[in-house]
Amino acid sequence: MNIKHLLATCLAATAFFTACKDSPNTTDPDPIDQMGSLYSVWATTEKGSYILTTSSLMKDTLLSPKDNKGIDITSHMPAAFYAIYAYNHHGKFYLSNDGKRFSQFEVINGSQWKETNSLSFANPFFMGKVLDNISTAEELVLTKTAGTTNKEKNVLEQPIYYMNTRDMSINKTLNVEIPMIKYTPKQANGENDDPYIVPTSMTVRGDKLFVGHKYRSHITKLDIIDTAYVYVCDYPSLANGKIIKDPRGGFTAGHWEINKTTFLDDNNDLYVMTRRTNSSSYGLLRIKNGETSFDPNYFFDLKDYNVFKNSSSLIQKLGAGKAYISPYVLDPANKKVIADLRILIGGGESRTTMNFMENGKLYDVFKTDESKWYVFEYNPETNTVKRGAQIDPGVNTVYHVNKLR
Repeated sequence: MNIKHLLATCLAATAFFTACKDSPNTTDPDPIDQMGSLYSVWATTEKGSYILTTSSLMKDTLLSPKDNKGIDITSHMPAAFYAIYAYNHHGKFYLSNDGKRFSQFEVINGSQWKETNSLSFANPFFMGKVLDNISTAEELVLTKTAGTTNKEKNVLEQPIYYMNTRDMSINKTLNVEIPMIKYTPKQANGENDDPYIVPTSMTVRGDKLFVGHKYRSHITKLDIIDTAYVYVCDYPSLANGKIIKDPRGGFTAGHWEINKTTFLDDNNDLYVMTRRTNSSSYGLLRIKNGETSFDPNYFFDLKDYNVFKNSSSLIQKLGAGKAYISPYVLDPANKKVIADLRILIGGGESRTTMNFMENGKLYDVFKTDESKWYVFEYNPETNTVKRGAQIDPGVNTVYHVNKLR
């Protein structure tokens, strides 16, 4: 299905906006009920980074950092760049800061920003992948951005930390050893280019761990091999490891920060996103439930769709066989693109690094073609969207939309 066909099927959704006002009612008070729900939007401006809170994302209001209405977190996030190394877990924020301090923050009384715990590692630490399907409210399972290359063993040693969210102590650490392939390309000047591994995903499914990874040039820092590599081993013993590979879609997409480029569907089939080097040609490979090899009969080519063009969002499982890979809603098992949310909302782009699901509905933030920022609610059941709160037009980027409680 191409964009024109999507447009034809989505025109009905525009009726949702005929009753919407161009500007929100900014005079409505938005008191924070200390026992009620609380949501946040993490936005940046020319001056810094801010957490904007609200009791309802779908309220007709304007969320703005002006007049001290936003929580200024600039001093804790010295550059907006670090938002890709931050995560919200059960209402608490985990920030890598400048690599010297890993912190837990909470929003207190809807308007105060408090560091509740911190953890210092022996070496610089930036938050990598979060293994969300095995994390709990009490334990956050995560990695750091890059492991250590052990040249004697010819492996990448990639740690997995099991962190107690109460005090940020480390309950245990597993160290995955990903074998390096024998590949030493030469540069034009004849210099050996010793490639290095970048972990792109980590997924636990039952008693198996799947680690997607790619190879980058040590000299140019660019992706160099158009083959998807996944290291598979027993979990949690990490025994019986092997590498599986597939060249049909390019390398395993993503990088070492928190964006998630794999997902498990309702059948527990594992989907792995791929990308071609030097292009925006994406695809999906599949490892069926109970298998530890790529499905030779499945490849979903997404070369006509610019997924993740301006976004590093986490892939969201929507249920009923659907998944959200910004800005598209897919039926991956049947290789179908169901909707382009940009068309449903009338244009625009999403640039978030975190969105979330609540009561079967997706919440994400888009900047429209009129350069206005809004929260949008997508209902997978009806394939429709509703426009919620507007975000101050002076923001540069919206990184997170989260539920805090």
